[in-house]
Amino acid sequence: MAGIEVPLSVSKLLYQRLEKAARLAQCEVQDVIVSALETALPFLPERLQREDAAELARLALFDDETLRTMAETFLSRQQQRRFSTLLRKEEEGRLRIHERKEWEELKHIYLRISHLKTKAHFLLDQRAKGRKAQVDAR
Repeated sequence: MAGIEVPLSVSKLLYQRLEKAARLAQCEVQDVIVSALETALPFLPERLQREDAAELARLALFDDETLRTMAETFLSRQQQRRFSTLLRKEEEGRLRIHERKEWEELKHIYLRISHLKTKAHFLLDQRAKGRKAQVDAR
C-alpha cells in the first residue's frame, strides 16, 4: 500500500519492543507501528460537534484498559444514594435551596460520567472493529 512517509523518533526501549513484536509477527517494524496506529486511532463520525471530536481524539490516546475503566465508571454509592434522594425530592417539589445546588452539581457529574462512558465504549468498539478488519485482511 502506497502511503505518506513520516519521520519518527522513538526511544530505544520502545524500538526494542517494536522489533520484538515485528519478529514475533514475522513482519517489518513499520508494519507493527502502522497496525498499532490504525487500531488506536479509530475513524470518527463526520457529524460530530467539535468538542466531542476533540474529546474523542484525546481519549483515543489511552490504552484499552484505561478506556475499559472509564466505561465502567459509576457514581460512588454515596453519590448514587444522594442522587436518588434528591431526585425523589425534586419530583415531589420538596427540594430546599441548598439541595437544589447540590442536585444540579450531581446531575452535572452524572451527565459527565455518562458522556465519558459512551465515548470510551465507542472507542473500544471502533478498536475491536479495527482489529477484526486487520485479521480479516490477512
